[in-house]
Amino acid sequence: MPGSANWDELNDRISRLSVTESSRDGAVQVTVSASGVLTGLVLKERWNQQPPMGAVAAQVMDCVARAQARIPDLLGRAMAETIGPGDPAAALVVADARKRFPASAPPPEFQPVSQSQSVPRQGWQPPAPRRPRPPERNDDDWDGRTVMEEDGV
Repeated sequence: MPGSANWDELNDRISRLSVTESSRDGAVQVTVSASGVLTGLVLKERWNQQPPMGAVAAQVMDCVARAQARIPDLLGRAMAETIGPGDPAAALVVADARKRFPASAPPPEFQPVSQSQSVPRQGWQPPAPRRPRPPERNDDDWDGRTVMEEDGV
């Protein structure tokens, strides 16, 4: 099959393709594969302040979305360099990648919360207290005999 070497090379390049993105402050770094799967996560400790976990999670998700948004262009470049720019199958693959990994929105501003600031918990209420469990009762009607024993025998 003519060009199969090019497709083999493309397959090899795509299998090695990965994208790494970092948060603005460098505290979060993620790596995703060509299929968009998270393959690496680095969380750097901050000695002067500990952000709330929700802020860290938001940074991770933002980095993943930005990394995934770069995948279609990288796939397109790899395909153009290996099988040529006008291949219809390559165009379908890139179009599918653009649907699965749309361009990410600009990241929200991350404002670290200091230890002295309180983080409001919107809509949070403590759980209702549990009612105490009733004491166990040993009033079952089992008298210690097996089912097969008869009365008076």
